[in-house]
Amino acid sequence: MTTQSARDISWVVFDLGGVIIRIHHSWQLAVAQAGVHGANNFAHDLTQNPMLDPSRHRAAEFRGLVSAQQRGVLAHEDFCKGVSELTTGLVSARDVARIHKSVIVGVYDGVEQLLQDLTARGIVTACLSNTNSQHWQFMGTMPAFAAIQHRHASHLFQLEKPHQAIFAAFERATQARPKDILYFDDVAENIAAATQSGWRAILIDPHSETVPQIRRALATHGVLP
Repeated sequence: MTTQSARDISWVVFDLGGVIIRIHHSWQLAVAQAGVHGANNFAHDLTQNPMLDPSRHRAAEFRGLVSAQQRGVLAHEDFCKGVSELTTGLVSARDVARIHKSVIVGVYDGVEQLLQDLTARGIVTACLSNTNSQHWQFMGTMPAFAAIQHRHASHLFQLEKPHQAIFAAFERATQARPKDILYFDDVAENIAAATQSGWRAILIDPHSETVPQIRRALATHGVLP
């Protein structure tokens, strides 16, 4: 099987969290970063009272709130209030907001240079992320985020991955064709959905440095040397 060349790829599209943006992947880590609710003793507190972690104790309801927020149909204040209620008020809505903000750690090393190298080669860069208005605004202060040429997200489309409708919405918004796209995501279900939409999709390990992984894939596909 012949790997498609750079001539076949004119768009490189990234998920954000876990690919471009380093994030905390668990409630516990975000709590510790935020420094709320006795974070230093949180593991002990959680053992004593699992209600402190709604992402596990009330997982389905928590996922529902996250989904509604990242589809842009639940306001940030209502999200924080709803999560607080899942903890029976043990974590206040104000502290939920602090935890939510602390999910974002920063940009992976080498992202800005990677984006510059792609642009210099005539490749169009874009993102397609499951996120929310608060995180979107926060990421907007980062130079690497600003360097992405076309920025699209779940809360803007009111659709979320892994539903294939969001990939079609991206294509309509950008006029990019599936065969033009090389896509990077850290969630296997999203990779499967992108592949079913006709995109070439590469799974990234968010727990290792992502840029070397991306560069290897770009070299394999002839996009970058």
